[in-house]
Amino acid sequence: MEKITDKQIKLNWPILFFFATLIALLNIGIIITNELANENNFNLTYQFINEFTGTFTTLPLIVPLVWFFRKYPITLKYLVPLILLHIGASVVYGFSHTTLIYISRKLIYYLAGFGDYDKYYGILSYRYLMEYQKQFIVYWLIYGTVVMFNTWQESQQAKLQAVTLQEELTQARLQALRMQLNPHFLFNTLNMISATMYDNIKAADRMIANLSDLLRLTLHRDNRNVHPLKEEIRLLNFYLEIMKARFEDRLKIDLEISEDCLPATVPGFFLQPLLENSIKYGMENLDVAQIKISASKTDELLNIQILDNGPGFTGPPEDLLRDGVGLANTAQRLETIYDKNHQFSFKNRNGGGFIVEITIPFNTLENA
Repeated sequence: MEKITDKQIKLNWPILFFFATLIALLNIGIIITNELANENNFNLTYQFINEFTGTFTTLPLIVPLVWFFRKYPITLKYLVPLILLHIGASVVYGFSHTTLIYISRKLIYYLAGFGDYDKYYGILSYRYLMEYQKQFIVYWLIYGTVVMFNTWQESQQAKLQAVTLQEELTQARLQALRMQLNPHFLFNTLNMISATMYDNIKAADRMIANLSDLLRLTLHRDNRNVHPLKEEIRLLNFYLEIMKARFEDRLKIDLEISEDCLPATVPGFFLQPLLENSIKYGMENLDVAQIKISASKTDELLNIQILDNGPGFTGPPEDLLRDGVGLANTAQRLETIYDKNHQFSFKNRNGGGFIVEITIPFNTLENA
């Protein structure tokens, strides 16, 4: 029960005042209708003073009561001692409440010119016993309310912690996937530069310059898992320049990106491994590798396609997601970021080649 704080109690004062007023008015209504039913005369002013002092004098006792409930919640382990302790506390509460009622009414009656309140209240010792029977019930009602509120609050905090933990696990998983992808890309590129420098020093130099720019740009990116497609294309162009310097006229890249798709968010650097796969298998089997990357918007969805004229695949599709980094890494990142709200498919094209199709929600950084 440690979750209820003084700050939260203060925030509930308007509600407490509202319920105190409501209970007082209901009691007044009951008393008046009873007097009318018995054809008795009644003084409405007296009833207002009596009932409002009865409910409003409970409010100063709320804070110590809640503190006590937090300090000594009833548990099965110490059930009997704690119940006895609470019964004792209810007696203290009853005595304090009745004393506040008596003092407040005596003062108000005197100031209002109604005379000495003692002649209305009767023998005080019996009043303590009479009031306690009601205060005993009120004590446990307040305790039950505090317990229910605390249970609800702990449930909400547990849900929040679960969501936070899930987000942290998602971030950790995405970070692990990025750590898997980046060294893979870097080692492959460095190997390619190493193989090129003996045949074409100028081309190797351009590749190193573009790799440097690409790494500089990626290092200055924040830790967001997604960024605008425009930024993704900018990163991709550095990689394409590296590949063009290596393969020159043997590599043809066609980008068909609709202008309205550029603000859409996509996973960071997720096109590169897909493009790398197409280049790798195309160069192993073709004189000229042709690759087309397109992006279009349909309703609230972003559609991305990567097509090539390579050899396609001959084995089971599951092998492509199990072996290598490109498709498997992309599939896992999409699953982690978008859960079920995406589509990721790949297949051989009719007439030769391979196609990867991705459909994700069309979001921007403004509405992410």
